[in-house]
Amino acid sequence: MEVDVASALDRLDAFLERSAPGYATSSVLADAARRISVNYTQTRQIDDDAAASLAYLAHFGPRAVVALARAIRSLPASSAPRHVVDIGAGSGASALAWLAVGAKKVTLVERSAKALALAKQLHAGLPVELRHASLFDASAITEASHLSASFVVGELPADTDLIALFTRLAPKATTTVLVDAGDQPRARRLQQLRDALVVTDIAVHGPCPHREPCPALARERDWCHDRVDKQLPERLARFARTVGRDDEAMSLSWLSWSRGLTAAAPAGIVVIGEPRAEKGRVRVPICGPGGLRFLQVLKRDKAAFRVARELPRGHRLPVPAALDGETLHANSIDQLDSSASEEVNAVGASE
Repeated sequence: MEVDVASALDRLDAFLERSAPGYATSSVLADAARRISVNYTQTRQIDDDAAASLAYLAHFGPRAVVALARAIRSLPASSAPRHVVDIGAGSGASALAWLAVGAKKVTLVERSAKALALAKQLHAGLPVELRHASLFDASAITEASHLSASFVVGELPADTDLIALFTRLAPKATTTVLVDAGDQPRARRLQQLRDALVVTDIAVHGPCPHREPCPALARERDWCHDRVDKQLPERLARFARTVGRDDEAMSLSWLSWSRGLTAAAPAGIVVIGEPRAEKGRVRVPICGPGGLRFLQVLKRDKAAFRVARELPRGHRLPVPAALDGETLHANSIDQLDSSASEEVNAVGASE
């Protein structure tokens, strides 16, 4: 499913410039964003005043749009959104991604009245509804077809029954999309949720290309994460640089699934890390049916070697007839061809 990320980011950028002319180089906003970021890293909580600030929106808003767009791309065309409920919505940047993919209505559920006041300004004239409530007290939104949460799951108590919570909030929603930070605790929490889903008849769209237990959960030190290009408009990129953050790429974790669809068969093998050039060969970390392993191409197979050295995270490979052992060998470009697959799962197992 395609997402017009540029239009979403442009709308966010235009709103920030109208609200705070010259925001991109504002030392006051940048200092505030750094304080919010440090506090969030240390406490995993954002207070009402911070959530309702332009500094928060300028710093975290692009992150929410880019991350959610990545996960939305994993959805099949048949699951096009009609009415989305976005929980823990903050000042509402995530809604821009859903509107950019054609959602007819987005309902924001947020406990901070101040953050919702900023969201109201951001979405003036757009089909966005505001609901002031905590996730645990909000009434059900029975008309919602999709549910999403951006950088929320990692903040919920560890014993939260996520499926029960989502079902209560949007009992008729067929599709759920979650995005969160790419750090170990948050990523592993989504991986554990994913493992609970794949043993049911629910269709998990991503990020994994198979329905086996997540190999990155086997060792406590591992986790699975994504890395995606931000492609920010100039002013948003400049603000990120002013704050001292990466303006080109970001890491994240995500999970998407649908009820009422046939669970997909294994869709391929996916590149999950950077190619590693070694003497006489290149080895590429991959994941697919059977777990984590390496793709290996020898230098003597010149054409395949050149391609393998440049394989990006998320590149899909065909599933070979045999997957025995810890190494998948390839000696031709055809074995590295992903022309029949979608590049939607840029994930990586980290140590």
